Amino acid sequence: MSPEVNDQAAMVVVANRLPFDFEMHADGTTTAKQSPGGLVTALEPILSRREGAWIGWTGAADLELEPQKADNLSLYPIMLTAAEVKDYYEGFSNATLWPLYHDAVAESHYDRAWWHTYVAVNQRFAESAAQVAAPGATVWVHDYQLQLVPAMLRELRPDVQIGFFLHIPFPPGELFNRLPWRRQIVAGLMGADLIGFQLPGGAKNFVRLARTLLDADGKGHHLRYEGRTVKVDSFPISIDSAGLSRLAASPVVVAQAQKLRAELGNPRKIILGVDRLDYTKGINVRLAAFAELLETRDPSVDGAVMVQIATPSRERLDSYIRMREEIERQVGAINGNYGRIGSPVVHYLHQSLPRDELSAFYVIADVMTVTPLRDGMNLVAKEYVASRVDGGGVLLLSEFTGAAHELKSALMVNPYDTDGVKDSLREALTMSDSEAGRRMRLMRRQVLAHDVDRWAERYLSALEGSRNVLAKNAAHLPADVLLSVEAIADTPRLLVAVDFDGTLAPIVDDPAMAAPNPDSMVALHSLAAIAGTEVAIISGRAMAVLPELLGGDLSAFHLVGSHGAEGVAAAGSTRGSEILTPAASQRLVQLRRELQELTAEFADIRLEMKPAGVAVHLRGSDDRHAEAVTANIELGPATWPGVHVLRGKKVIELTVIGADKGQALDALRRRFRATAVIFIGDDITDEHAFATLGGSDLGVKVGPGTTTARTRIDSPETVAHLLTVLHIVREQASHRLAAGFATGSAG
Repeated sequence: MSPEVNDQAAMVVVANRLPFDFEMHADGTTTAKQSPGGLVTALEPILSRREGAWIGWTGAADLELEPQKADNLSLYPIMLTAAEVKDYYEGFSNATLWPLYHDAVAESHYDRAWWHTYVAVNQRFAESAAQVAAPGATVWVHDYQLQLVPAMLRELRPDVQIGFFLHIPFPPGELFNRLPWRRQIVAGLMGADLIGFQLPGGAKNFVRLARTLLDADGKGHHLRYEGRTVKVDSFPISIDSAGLSRLAASPVVVAQAQKLRAELGNPRKIILGVDRLDYTKGINVRLAAFAELLETRDPSVDGAVMVQIATPSRERLDSYIRMREEIERQVGAINGNYGRIGSPVVHYLHQSLPRDELSAFYVIADVMTVTPLRDGMNLVAKEYVASRVDGGGVLLLSEFTGAAHELKSALMVNPYDTDGVKDSLREALTMSDSEAGRRMRLMRRQVLAHDVDRWAERYLSALEGSRNVLAKNAAHLPADVLLSVEAIADTPRLLVAVDFDGTLAPIVDDPAMAAPNPDSMVALHSLAAIAGTEVAIISGRAMAVLPELLGGDLSAFHLVGSHGAEGVAAAGSTRGSEILTPAASQRLVQLRRELQELTAEFADIRLEMKPAGVAVHLRGSDDRHAEAVTANIELGPATWPGVHVLRGKKVIELTVIGADKGQALDALRRRFRATAVIFIGDDITDEHAFATLGGSDLGVKVGPGTTTARTRIDSPETVAHLLTVLHIVREQASHRLAAGFATGSAG
């Protein structure tokens, strides 16, 4: 063993491949060069700080290397024979599990010899991890090739913390149960302390299987099995978005992009596809859609070219050989039918590209096509968004990708519907710059806020226990706030309600650019998953814009817009927006006309039209303009019968409905029969909600200003710390409440 390599590591990553490519020298020595990839980018700093190690295969058959150090990582190569590569990697991993986990889009083969080799190789990885891990170490196992390692390692080293993360989809039971070794796979994963999936659906599929195949019990994200608690949850992976943005804006990439567009003949539109050559990626779907638009001489493709980059993958497998031949025939046919000498309409590259050159392709692509039949996440979609620092470009995205759950402003397509893909491609090619910019702005906000560092931090925080996370976040809270949060967490039925602007999201000059703190959103999702806990977001924003501002899956939340005019009725029933009486509708028309006239000469005053009123935004405007408009409003429409005025920070809202956040909060309290309510807000309009709170409730004011709230914190960043603490202590309280209920029932 090289003397630089640590004998034991406090943190160990176990993955099929090492994050380095090895160059062999004439003297028999090797040099390791880091491979590009988001996973190593995220984990390398963490591993370096913790004297970490990475265990994995070199990628070449029969290559046996000594452990070595590279970029502060201790690398432990696993040797695989040619026969093991054939059976474990090409066979069971990629001809059995891969198609099965991708909705069986291709037929899986179930070979007993492959299975036995898979077991043997997993055992080798587990034994290596057992040797490398220090006492009490954290061991993070990755992906479908190593699903037996957690249980095997648990048997060898019960002292270590074991996490597992699956980077591809996890199928429903109807498909997974085809696997002859289904119970062994589930039992192998249950050796982990934390099992992570890309999406909540994958986590739910696994929980159902663990209960039916192993008789595991438990509720929500926690399963009890063999005397241990195993947590199962979703952790959508991301990319080094800031790094990719910097690369895309660099002079080298900008120059490359200009050169590439010129080499392509300066086409009117460039359509791009970047995929590993795999039958799940739907490359043929986008090619067929493009060909049909060319065939009908659709104006949208006039002067357009497509660039398809297909990275080589698993080239020895028959299914991949056939697919490559089919794709190349399809490209040849399109160019033969619609191209010209020296001007193909499809430029096809079957090769891996350097990171900067790939970035240049992202920069010039007017339309990015991501059309997999099934994909756990698809990081290419996020890479494209991160690279569009100019705010342009359109993303055409398969609804069967994990990324579709986050990048909701993309053009969504069903890759099994060629007509639908063709129509969406036409829409992408003809979309106005303003609409494309609006969509890209929303997607960039999501991608830049939820990067790969945050993903790794969130996963490791969940794996390594809540104690350190609790202490870390509690340190940011005033003592009275911390005591109040701990006290309210014990209530049987808790309603958690929060404002958006200034609370979940920092105040910004352009309201359209407001983005919630990702840690706050994670904590709210976690709170919503706890029994007896309801989460509501009560905002002055219109309901129509809240989903775009919040992003992600909002099904666990109760959204209330327009200060309570949208989302809940006075009696507590659900509604989309208030149905206006004819008189109120007429008043609203007059109100909008009057406010447009009052603000017409002030270009820096913005009006936001809402279903039951108008918000007059003064933030960022000249003080004299704001004072003049405010005076005109106070003397004019604010005095009209039937018009209600809500005064906030740099905003005046006039509505034709008497609704406020206090009424909305009361309605939600009654609907959920909450035994206690916590409301967090920053604005003057939030005082209506604070005023409804009783002795068992908790009001938290964010920032300065007079308030009736019992406690105060300083910023939206502290809101994230508060919500994280609340999640942890509420989860602990829910276990106590459940245990008390079970004891009472037994008695």
